[in-house]
Amino acid sequence: MAHREVPEIDFDHHSEAYGRDPWAANTELLTKCPVAHSRHHGGFYVVTGYDQVADVAKRPEVFSSAHELPNTPGRPQGTIIPATTFRALPLEMDPPEYLDWRKALNPFFSPKVARQLRPRIQAYATWCVDQCIEKGEMDLVLDLASAVPALLTLDMMGLPMDNWRLYADAVHSLAFTPSGTPEYQQVALGFGMLLKEVQEMIPRRRADPKGDLVSFLTQLEIDGAKINDEDILATCAAMIAGGMDTTTALFASAFEYLDRDRAARRRLIEEPAMVPKAGEEFLRYYTPVVCVGRTAMHDTEIDGVPVSQGERVLISWAAANLDPEVFPDPLTIDFDRDTRKSAAFGIGMHRCLGRHIAMTDFDVVVNEVLRRLPDYELIEGAAERYRTVGQINGYVKMPARFTPGPRTGPDAATAGELLPELKLDL
Repeated sequence: MAHREVPEIDFDHHSEAYGRDPWAANTELLTKCPVAHSRHHGGFYVVTGYDQVADVAKRPEVFSSAHELPNTPGRPQGTIIPATTFRALPLEMDPPEYLDWRKALNPFFSPKVARQLRPRIQAYATWCVDQCIEKGEMDLVLDLASAVPALLTLDMMGLPMDNWRLYADAVHSLAFTPSGTPEYQQVALGFGMLLKEVQEMIPRRRADPKGDLVSFLTQLEIDGAKINDEDILATCAAMIAGGMDTTTALFASAFEYLDRDRAARRRLIEEPAMVPKAGEEFLRYYTPVVCVGRTAMHDTEIDGVPVSQGERVLISWAAANLDPEVFPDPLTIDFDRDTRKSAAFGIGMHRCLGRHIAMTDFDVVVNEVLRRLPDYELIEGAAERYRTVGQINGYVKMPARFTPGPRTGPDAATAGELLPELKLDL
């Protein structure tokens, strides 16, 4: 293929301008330059066309997800641009190492496990709604969309529930609080406390394994050897971040849309089995994980655009999901759409490990809201979107009102009293 000149664009996925309307920005990039270059954050290629995104995602031997610490220009710097000082496992690995990890982790995140977790998700969703339903008002993000994934994640890890609100707020806030601010320091402190709990649990679970994720990881063997404590902690940190706020963002976007489109809401109330299909379309349109980074491991090209070894590449799942060649009329939400090619969970071997659990979460929580709060209305002007969506496209808060109703779950003062210890059949 003949090389062509790459357009130079003023694009920063972390900017507030992009965060205000990523759909318009992504559509313009798709139309004008599905492969372009930006000088922000040390320089990177921006890939937005569906075919071009899939091409990069399906060539892990060329476009590396790996993260070498400390970050060194020209070497693999992971999946976030600009690179962080944290290595997320197993996401920031390349084959063959990644394939060994993925095979070992798959049993804990299988459809079978998602089905086993469903009653626990239902118990947490019911409990969260119970805390607010008699008042006739709640924050759909802070009291529900953030709370249920946080409770489930702590439960899956085998962590105590006493500080769940602190940890839920910390993980949620990490997605939208600018680094280097006093607010960020407080948020990081909460997240650090959560990781310290995981760290302190590891030796206890090595000695006395239970049915939780930390126990599973302490017994996990890769190439005949158990993984070390540092890698367990890095895996848990990635699972916490991936399992909590990304799901929160999907819930929030769905609640906001269903507040505006009452006909769509009535359809889902009348057809609760349609909620998972609607969830797939919400995923396509809102794409909570907007984009990910790669590093070119040798000189190559993307759709005729030359890319040099060591260059950083940003692939936009969100833009790929708006490509009209794959999704006709992409700016319209259509619950009957064929979403099988959606890039929302990624494309290729790095497709989201926790997707089955996330979609079970969505089905349970959205149906709980539609069943018990069918007339909810967002308080005008009170919902607040993330100012920047460079990593996650979500909402800070979403206060709502509804007709008060009765509690329906057990009279548990805390979420930790709801369920027996987790024991999964893997």
